[in-house]
Amino acid sequence: MRRYKTLVGLVVLAGLLILSAFAILNIYAKSSFEEFTAESEAALLKSLKLNYQNLTAEIDTKLNILVDNPGSVNEVIQSLSDEIEYVGLFDYSGNLLRDFGYSSPASLSSSLFFENLTFSSGYPKTEMTLIDGRAYIQTGILMLDDTILLVVLDKFDGITDKANSIYERMLNVYFGNEDDFASLNAYPMLDYETLNSLFTKTMNSQKPEAEEISVEDEKATLNAIAVYDSDNWEVIGFFTTITESSEWSEESRSMLIFLWISAFSSSVFAMLFLYLLFRRSQSSIKMKRSVRFLLGFIAYLPAIILFGVFAFSLFGDSLSKVSSAVALKNAKGWFSDASSLLGYESERSLKEFVDRSKRVLSASFIIKKDDNIVVSNLSEKRIANLEIMNSFNQNDMESGKAKVNDVVHTYVKKNIDGFEFTILFEETSRENSILSIQFFSIGAILVLLVMVVVSTFIISNIESQTLINRTLIGYGFLLPALVHLVWWAVGPMGFALFLAFRRWSIVDAAKPFVGFGNFIELFSDLKFWNAMKNTAVYSIYVPIGMFISLLLAIAVNKLGKLSIVLRVLYYLPVVTAGVATTIVWRWIFNRDFGVLNFILGLVGIKSIAWLESPQFALISMMIIGIWSAIGSQLLIFLAGLQGIPKDFYDAAAVDGASKPRIFWKITLPLLKPTSLFVLVTSVIGSFQVFTPIYVLTQGGPLRSTDVVFYHIWQSAWVDMRMGYAAAQSWILFLLLAALTLVEFKLFGKESWQAYF
Repeated sequence: MRRYKTLVGLVVLAGLLILSAFAILNIYAKSSFEEFTAESEAALLKSLKLNYQNLTAEIDTKLNILVDNPGSVNEVIQSLSDEIEYVGLFDYSGNLLRDFGYSSPASLSSSLFFENLTFSSGYPKTEMTLIDGRAYIQTGILMLDDTILLVVLDKFDGITDKANSIYERMLNVYFGNEDDFASLNAYPMLDYETLNSLFTKTMNSQKPEAEEISVEDEKATLNAIAVYDSDNWEVIGFFTTITESSEWSEESRSMLIFLWISAFSSSVFAMLFLYLLFRRSQSSIKMKRSVRFLLGFIAYLPAIILFGVFAFSLFGDSLSKVSSAVALKNAKGWFSDASSLLGYESERSLKEFVDRSKRVLSASFIIKKDDNIVVSNLSEKRIANLEIMNSFNQNDMESGKAKVNDVVHTYVKKNIDGFEFTILFEETSRENSILSIQFFSIGAILVLLVMVVVSTFIISNIESQTLINRTLIGYGFLLPALVHLVWWAVGPMGFALFLAFRRWSIVDAAKPFVGFGNFIELFSDLKFWNAMKNTAVYSIYVPIGMFISLLLAIAVNKLGKLSIVLRVLYYLPVVTAGVATTIVWRWIFNRDFGVLNFILGLVGIKSIAWLESPQFALISMMIIGIWSAIGSQLLIFLAGLQGIPKDFYDAAAVDGASKPRIFWKITLPLLKPTSLFVLVTSVIGSFQVFTPIYVLTQGGPLRSTDVVFYHIWQSAWVDMRMGYAAAQSWILFLLLAALTLVEFKLFGKESWQAYF
């Protein structure tokens, strides 16, 4: 009866664990998906703002002729006549000189915009305005004859039309700052507190912000971005859009359905299969352990596969649909502005167009004509490294995925009047969202693999409740240490292996997968192998230090109570702060008045540039290494010596063996396990030397002390190439593992069996 209770407990635990893992993944994935869609909506708002800025820039271009030629006022007004609502030519004091037949109101010259024109530098200014509850674009210029032309254009409807037709969003405009604003036909009507909170966040962050609201009892997101005046100084209003939850609900719902179906189906399968495994193990007592483990693995296999499918396929596909849809909309808006731009195309205007687009959209742009690059914010090297991964044609546009220096982008390309316009949207945000889900899924899979071992063990030994209880209690006591080991040792090693296959920098959000690129670069990196050579030479101090430590240990072992004082003195370097002692060594090695050169001078040896000479700098580091290692090595050897039975020495003395023969035939052979431990740990420590190099030489002179650990630190924290540093770390780890294996072979099986 008791075994059935154990089985029920195991089956319930397995089912609940799988359900919990999928439930947490569902919450995490939903949160990541919502954050990503919020960023996508922010990108749409940025495009709307860019459309507005391109419109004002287009109008400024038409007024530019008046900078040097004020007599062209009639020509300019004629070019704007289709959209003019009001126009007036004023003197510097604001008196109307001419209205050109448009009956301009006197209030035009009393606005803040007119005042700003009087203090301007004589270049056109353009911004939006609200007159009688309607949005307009106002533009003006202070001309050389001190007259001011001010024009109000009925062109703002073009922005709202783009919002509806291209971005499929309703644009709401609020005029004013975050505290005092007026709405223009805003729908739905929102309370002041919500808008004030959103606009304040937008002002403080200087980027699009969002606030959750309810529209007709449906969850929605209110997005806002600040719009500045023509001087880009004061906020004159806000663009807002509303995204209802139903906009991306289909993608979210499909993920939710997949996860819950996966959770219930895989948990039921695991519970049933574990029960069948129990029945089979009862009927076939002689079943091999490997077969039991395989069957236990099959019980959790559906859950493992479904975690992998979701993390490495389904979730990424869902985000790709969102990012591709948003990229196409943003590209259409940009192409629309580009079409208008070509009406007054010049190389300068194209460059300004790209610069303005880059500031707002944070994308990359390439404009070509006859296969020649006209303007781009990408370097020629990056453009040469542009790699098309996949593409398809939609209407008159080509779009797909591309890589620029291994960073994934969504690109859209279109030919307009003989020009080829290409826009690339970096997919780093999407890639990082996918990566976070993959990390969680890998963790969940590892937990399930642990459950495979636990389940197989319990079912295999279900007749022996005492063994199960003792094992679980034992591992319960070990659990804190195991968690510490996984978190601080196994986990960082796994993460370092992950980094080694990516270009990873803490200052760059893009962390693309580069495969074996870091390792390929590493094997051709002469500086790294020079550092490895220096480290190998530096490690020569290990056997020298071991020999000195062993002789001292033998001497101390014969001194009785005095050995206590000597052990403390010899161990002081080990517990003293490394930086502090290294600074002391700097004074010892000083070429002009160092203690070491003073002693050498007493015997007629000239001063040596210990730290400044490539021939002696590494030797100086080796001296420090021997000095700092003597204390710990001495204590270990001393413990080994005291562990040798005195009977061996008495028997050798009776046989008339000399002291050297006793040392070679008794002491050294019986110290082999101790010597192996000291050798392995010291060699590993020598390959990890850092503090004296960092404090005294920084790898110099002429890279003579550039050891591998210091080189890895430089790659990670100076060059900010974490992925490349991780690849170097793994090469170092494999090299040390190989060296340790060689050391084990040299000392023989009897030396290392004592530790296992």
